[in-house]
Amino acid sequence: MPENDTQIRGGSLHQRQSTNTRFNGPTIICDGIQTPENFGSILRVADAAGCQKVILLDSELDTRHKKLSRLARSTDRHIEIEASTLELFLQNRHRYQSLFSLEITEHSKNMYQQNITSCDGIIIGHESRGVRDELLQICKASIHLPMFGVNGSMNLSHSLALFLFEWRRQKGDTDTA
Repeated sequence: MPENDTQIRGGSLHQRQSTNTRFNGPTIICDGIQTPENFGSILRVADAAGCQKVILLDSELDTRHKKLSRLARSTDRHIEIEASTLELFLQNRHRYQSLFSLEITEHSKNMYQQNITSCDGIIIGHESRGVRDELLQICKASIHLPMFGVNGSMNLSHSLALFLFEWRRQKGDTDTA
């Protein structure tokens, strides 16, 4: 490690991040997310990847929950959060040209072997039941992460982070100041 290499904090970190701002990430569509912990982490990941909007489908989640805001590290103030129903979202599906789902299905594709650069909306599912069939049917593809252990899945926010940063890498949009 080079001498004088220290963690950036405070004003220096804020200055660096403000020059890196690229809010062109895909919209994140959360199908039935219920836990504030997951949603707080999702918002934090969304901000880190430059996503401007998160849609909550059929969720009873209290977006003003103190735990959520604490976990989101105040990113809930900078990201548009829209509540919707499945029916309304399907009626407005035309707003998205290239939806992907982050879900393990019979025909899902390994994220690292699929071109995901066209993605303008990524759908993630309920903590236990996943993405509903009605949503899977309108997606360009279902994407999964290759798993090498005995566990069959990862936490939603972790999977989402990997997807969004792979999306950025494939777009050639990984340079920072």
